Amino acid sequence: MNHEVLFPERIIGTFEFEGLPERGHAILQTVRFEALTGGRTRVISQSVFQSVADRDGMLQSCMEIGVNEGYERLDELLERMPK
Repeated sequence: MNHEVLFPERIIGTFEFEGLPERGHAILQTVRFEALTGGRTRVISQSVFQSVADRDGMLQSCMEIGVNEGYERLDELLERMPK
């Protein structure tokens, strides 16, 4: 759930990790966008977990597959935006 979208600077939201049997494993995520030369953008993502165990559980769950899928969807959206 996005809590703040400050275009074009940042998005702040929460994400609940569903890879564990019990609910309630949420993270707070801040994604910042920095304009670079040549029409490029640096994306900086920071995730704050409720515990080290939550962080480790997410890392061990192959979460990079979902992260990569999310960036692929973002690429598709950006390609459709007017220049």
